[in-house]
Amino acid sequence: MLRTRLFFGLLTLILLLWGVGAAALLLVRDASKRYDTLVQESYPAIKLSRGFRTITTGLNVHYLPALASPPGTQVPDRSKFDADKEELKDRVNALRLQTSSDGGWDDLQARLDQAVETYLQGYERFFAESLSTQEDRSKLMSYMSTQTQRITDLSDSIFALADAKMMGSSVKSGAESSKNTFFVLTLVLLGTGIAMFIYFQLVRHMVDPVVGLRRSIEEIRKGNFELTLPEPGADSEFRSVATAFNDMAAELRVRRGETNERLLKTNLVNRAILEAIPSPVFVLGDDGRILQINPAAERLTESLGVAGRLPSKIQRILNESNDHGENHLPEDPREALLFRIEEREFFYLPRIFSFTSEDGVYSGRAVLLHNVTRIRWLDDMKTNLISTVSHEIKTPLTGIRMVLHLLLEERSGGLTDVQKTMVSSANDDCERLLVTLNTLLDLSRSESGSTHLERVPVALRDAMLRAERIFEPRAAEKSVEIDVEAADGMPEVSADPLRLDEVLNNLVSNAIKHSPTGGKVTLRASQPDAEHMRVTVIDQGPGVPEEMQNRIFERFFRAPGQDSDGVGLGLFICREIMRAHEGRIGLKERAHDQTEFFIDVPIA
Repeated sequence: MLRTRLFFGLLTLILLLWGVGAAALLLVRDASKRYDTLVQESYPAIKLSRGFRTITTGLNVHYLPALASPPGTQVPDRSKFDADKEELKDRVNALRLQTSSDGGWDDLQARLDQAVETYLQGYERFFAESLSTQEDRSKLMSYMSTQTQRITDLSDSIFALADAKMMGSSVKSGAESSKNTFFVLTLVLLGTGIAMFIYFQLVRHMVDPVVGLRRSIEEIRKGNFELTLPEPGADSEFRSVATAFNDMAAELRVRRGETNERLLKTNLVNRAILEAIPSPVFVLGDDGRILQINPAAERLTESLGVAGRLPSKIQRILNESNDHGENHLPEDPREALLFRIEEREFFYLPRIFSFTSEDGVYSGRAVLLHNVTRIRWLDDMKTNLISTVSHEIKTPLTGIRMVLHLLLEERSGGLTDVQKTMVSSANDDCERLLVTLNTLLDLSRSESGSTHLERVPVALRDAMLRAERIFEPRAAEKSVEIDVEAADGMPEVSADPLRLDEVLNNLVSNAIKHSPTGGKVTLRASQPDAEHMRVTVIDQGPGVPEEMQNRIFERFFRAPGQDSDGVGLGLFICREIMRAHEGRIGLKERAHDQTEFFIDVPIA
């Protein structure tokens, strides 16, 4: 139906335009025809009347001087007179054919005809040479002058009548033009009214429903699903649109109800999970505001007197984590933070990580405080036990070593070969036991945080060359080549020289230990970033099994099937030393049958 209305509306506008245009063309054409008729009726009479004065003046100028001459003067040739005579008669005859509604038109024509005839008869007397006296010539000249003036006056009168007739027709034509203009304006106004009527009808049937639909969509976007569109009449195409929109709004209301119910269930589940977690948990938005906390976190913040916000220690770590765009996931209990609650010490290990919803719309950060107070207590107990036992064993062990050395030097008497072998074996075991005790003491010191560093600018290339010199004899025993790749002029690093050498020596020792006979150990220096220098120790040994790579820096860890001596503390102590230097230690993925350990030392 709307399509039919639109068709008939546009058809009416087209017909109206065609009608106004056709009427204007007809009126213009009629006005043009009237003007042509007017010109054809009046202009010939005007043109003919203007020629009498010229012709008579020409004849008078040509012949009157001869008429004014004394009698007996030769008469001029009459050929001009004959030509002008025919011209005058033609004009008189042409004027007879012109008509006019004016009552004096025919009288003026008759009088002009008579005046022309009389004028020509005067010249005929002149050419007849019947004027023998000067007096006759003077009378004829006076007569010709009178007739000439008469012809001029009559022709001017005819010209005035024709001109008045032409002006009257022009005024009448102007009046007709005004009527035509008024008629065209009337048609234009009528067409404008019809066009406005069609416009408002189209707006009511087409634009208003679209505007209403747009407003309804905006309300839907704001969440007002209760809004419905009024349904137009059965003959409107928008009826189906309004029905579809109302159905969509109803479906959205149902979906919103289901979503709200699902969100409520999810919120309850999340709340139950958070309440079940014994550790304090804080859920934060992207802007850092706390969105949700569990009861453990509420109790902790209330105990610390910071209810509703993060403790300052946690907030500082959270800000640093945000600045670096990384999660903060420490594993070592020694990185736990100390909180004093009711005169008791509690250690919480903060774990901060980012999360994003599946649709990517919602994101934030979560803070989990893991209570490691008991772990720290057990760790301290273990460290103290190791330290105490090591000290207690080291003292008698020193005495045993001294006795074994004296026996080997045979200061108390000679030994048989069997006795030398047995004492030598006992001395070797005693030395290994001493190394183990020293390692345990180092472990105890590092875990207790008493590792003291004297950091000074150190030339990394010199440290690498020292490790090469120390292990060169041992490498030669296995025909292993040690190659140092370090360029001159590298930046110095900030490190404790003794501790740095201890780390390098441990890595080089392990590399030689696991290298095959005739293999090669490479010490390579590089700069991975602007803040660190890197030393990579590369060997051609069998490498670390993939499933064991994540545990090689754990204390007392030894790979299964390893036949070398040691208690599995070397790499752990190296990691502690590098951590104390604010550096890094790691193992790269095995490539080209090579094993690569690296340390990153801060640049001085």
